[in-house]
Amino acid sequence: MSWYVCRPAGRAFEAHCHDGFATLAVVVPCCGTASSLDALDYDWPCGFARFEIAIRNPERAWFSDEELTAIGDALGHPVQQIRAHI
Repeated sequence: MSWYVCRPAGRAFEAHCHDGFATLAVVVPCCGTASSLDALDYDWPCGFARFEIAIRNPERAWFSDEELTAIGDALGHPVQQIRAHI
């Protein structure tokens, strides 16, 4: 979604950053349709969150569903695993 981060006039991402992401509303440039960032179809698992728990170079595969459930139970809220190759 390079249009969202790098669009020259207005910089859509920065517009949402300044208001603390009070809304996820966006107009997509492909067809000018109003949508919501959490309703778009992304290639990889991704998410919008208020915080993250980052594990760098874990040297293992994805967490299992059982592990994610245990982490969510410990935090008191369900979690989603998002992997990034940086």
